[in-house]
Amino acid sequence: MTDATDSRTPGVSVVVITLNEEHNIRHCLESLVALDYPRDCLEILVVDASSDSTARIAAEYPLVRVLTSERGFAHQKNVGLGSVNHGIVAFTDADCITLPNWLRSAVAGLADPRVTGVGGNAFPPPDTGFFGRCVAAVGHPAGGSIGFDANVDPSRADGIEFIAGCNGAFRRSDLLAVGGFDRRFDGGGEDVDLSRRLRSAGGLLKYVPDMDVYHKPHIPFAAYVRWNIRVGVSKYALHRPGLLHLVLEPASPVWSLALIVGLAWLGFAYPGFIVPVLLAVWTAFLAILYAGARPYPLLLQRRQRAGLPLWAVATVVPFLVWVRQVAINIGQIGSWRRERRSRA
Repeated sequence: MTDATDSRTPGVSVVVITLNEEHNIRHCLESLVALDYPRDCLEILVVDASSDSTARIAAEYPLVRVLTSERGFAHQKNVGLGSVNHGIVAFTDADCITLPNWLRSAVAGLADPRVTGVGGNAFPPPDTGFFGRCVAAVGHPAGGSIGFDANVDPSRADGIEFIAGCNGAFRRSDLLAVGGFDRRFDGGGEDVDLSRRLRSAGGLLKYVPDMDVYHKPHIPFAAYVRWNIRVGVSKYALHRPGLLHLVLEPASPVWSLALIVGLAWLGFAYPGFIVPVLLAVWTAFLAILYAGARPYPLLLQRRQRAGLPLWAVATVVPFLVWVRQVAINIGQIGSWRRERRSRA
């Protein structure tokens, strides 16, 4: 293994971790083998922990090396990191489709020797349906249909705050210098934790606007809820909030339940007031989103690129934002309970 490659065309290793991705992996690998990048400077590793046919499908591609691993976001990425042959390591997800210029954009971003890692956008595929476009317009992962600059501030002199796990590339030597990925984040959040440690070590992370992948939205609705509960698990691992904080924060299901009960009582006792009260509550919620959430004003500006009419941006997307925050809170509370039980 070496970090020394031809400076004109540096070697890149692409790592994809998989867990029962038989319905997605073929699309991902088809896009990777079609990348506009010299074959002798490219390797593709699939680190698989599946019980389905993911590994068998991946093995059909001569350019792909399949490694078997125990499951875990951080652990599988460390297995890939320990097996690569090139000095630049790029990561994407099995439910992503890379665009032909993906690696060339990443390598151009890493041409500055001060830059440790680069990240880009994760737009929904062009054939995504209406609900999928609404899910992507929430702004996750990696900015969704809004763009990654909805989640990070590219104007900061000290670089962006983090690089999303679905679309990032790093210098291998810098990853090894900070010890790779932390196994405490096998359930998720390993990308944010890694970004923090790279920045603490003096690394500069950079947003590359034309470093794009297509990320399939988490649909249908039940899958969207489950995904955000998992996001809550990873957020708990990152921040370890106390139970009182989780229960009292605005996203707590306690407040949502209280609001629903209050509105139901109002509708029963004073039916003539329910519509104006609902409009007032929703208008207040939209005002909070606009003033306090970076992605929402950008979505309003870019809604045509997101492929959504204004009515959907004012109704469906805010509803999905609310669902996301409540689901994340539920995931955090679940993690808190499991942690306390494990200590008992």
